[in-house]
Amino acid sequence: MSVVQSFGAEADSRELAVSIVMPCLNEAVSLRHCIANAQTALDLIAARYGLAGEIVIADNGSTDGSQDIATALGARVVPVARRGYGAALIGGFDAAFGRFLVMGDADGSYDFTDCVAMIGRLIDGADLCMGSRFQGGIARGAMPWKNRYIGNPVLTGILNLFFRSGIGDAHCGLRAIRRDAYDRLRLEGEGMEFASEMVIKAALSRLRIDEVPATLSPDLRDRPPHLRPWRDGWRHLRYLLMLSPTWLFGVPALAAMLLACVIFAMAGLHQTGLLSGPQHIGTGWTILAGFLLTSGHFCAVMALATHLYGVREGYRPLRPGLARWAHVMVLENALLAGLGLIGIAALGLGAIALRWSVGGFAALPSVLPLTLAAATGALGVQTLMGGFLLAIIGGHDARFVAAPVQTASSGRVRGLVAHLRRSPRYTAVAVACFVLHNAIMIGLDHLGFHYALCLVGSAVVLTPAGYVLQSRFTFRETMRWASFCRYGAALVTNYPVSLAVLWLLRDVLALPMTLAAPIGAVVLFFWNYATSSWALATSRRNATLAAGAAAHG
Repeated sequence: MSVVQSFGAEADSRELAVSIVMPCLNEAVSLRHCIANAQTALDLIAARYGLAGEIVIADNGSTDGSQDIATALGARVVPVARRGYGAALIGGFDAAFGRFLVMGDADGSYDFTDCVAMIGRLIDGADLCMGSRFQGGIARGAMPWKNRYIGNPVLTGILNLFFRSGIGDAHCGLRAIRRDAYDRLRLEGEGMEFASEMVIKAALSRLRIDEVPATLSPDLRDRPPHLRPWRDGWRHLRYLLMLSPTWLFGVPALAAMLLACVIFAMAGLHQTGLLSGPQHIGTGWTILAGFLLTSGHFCAVMALATHLYGVREGYRPLRPGLARWAHVMVLENALLAGLGLIGIAALGLGAIALRWSVGGFAALPSVLPLTLAAATGALGVQTLMGGFLLAIIGGHDARFVAAPVQTASSGRVRGLVAHLRRSPRYTAVAVACFVLHNAIMIGLDHLGFHYALCLVGSAVVLTPAGYVLQSRFTFRETMRWASFCRYGAALVTNYPVSLAVLWLLRDVLALPMTLAAPIGAVVLFFWNYATSSWALATSRRNATLAAGAAAHG
């Protein structure tokens, strides 16, 4: 950076530290005023902070002589071929010499002396400093009412809700950013959405964002502004959604899947006789639940894919919950899960077909089993294909994200050895629990209890008994209330699966409890091991972290 001229005057060999960049497209009427105002701001910055600066006009193809005016006034003109507000600013920033970059419109609506305080905030450690027109003041006629009272508040509110930026005016065109922060954000927006992109990616990257007052005056142009409120408002909104996988995909996924589970649960309770009274959940609602479940699962896959894409692009940190499961998030596991769901669906469809044939191929009395089986198969296909999608996004690597633990072959070997050593102990515990579970189930069934109540009775006994046996014998962990609660929560996940298997075996296939209970227990053998291992290993890891924190506290 050997430039020694700042605005046409002899400089004192100080490095150019501040670059005021203005996007320009046919701004001949207002450009003289803006350049003079920017020079006043640079003089104030030099006097207050001892920093030299320059004025950069990012010309986007002006045909009214704006380039000649800027050059005559000592500004540096940078031609930018790619059209658009964001494209012009990116071109200007890339060509600027300063380590502090200021952006502001060339229409006379902003007072560049407001950026003096912004430079002070950057010097104090802020990465991005925004102007707030609502704090500094908006002159009469400077902003249309729909922008002032609808567009800006709504879009700023949505941005703060989605990304927690904590700023009051997300679309102020006067702002300053550090060069290293700008390089880190890798901004790409060509149009007006560039303003939102800068704030969003800064918030996602955990940059420090400050805000200072800025004034807004009526622009000096003799033509309508380039801004189109409805078009550009939609571009901002769609950009907010595209950079927020949680709200675009995650929230709809959770809502759809929860609603589907509620509908399926009510339909199942009616069908098993546990819920009496008029049945409001009929065939139509059951089919709708299948649609909601598969659609919600698809949205969940998209939420994960877009989140990991943001992580890979460098503007979004990996969620801690995903980081803890990074070693599990690999293509092979997704394929196994998908094939497992498809296998369960195939078994369910086979059982339904068997019952259909036994009944003389008469119409099925309920579409609930068929809908559940079909939805399970669809989830399996989506999981399988989604695994390949995540692997492609991860850089054509089987690992969706770099695993923080157990990524080396030695780690996998140690994990395999540990599982092999536990297998005999777990098998012994599982056999004991198996015998106890079946004794309770068969005994309560003989007493006339519904199999759902039999399952609850088994859970009341097996949860504490299984925890003691697994902790002391299988995994050899110290028993704690926290780990017991986690183990109980993990064990609860088994019962919806067990209930579904028993319903299939008892109600659909009409098997006696003496056969249904053992088959259901075998199905859950491996799942119980996985949940127990997770619960107790998580407890051990949390205890280790707590002990480490106490030691360093």
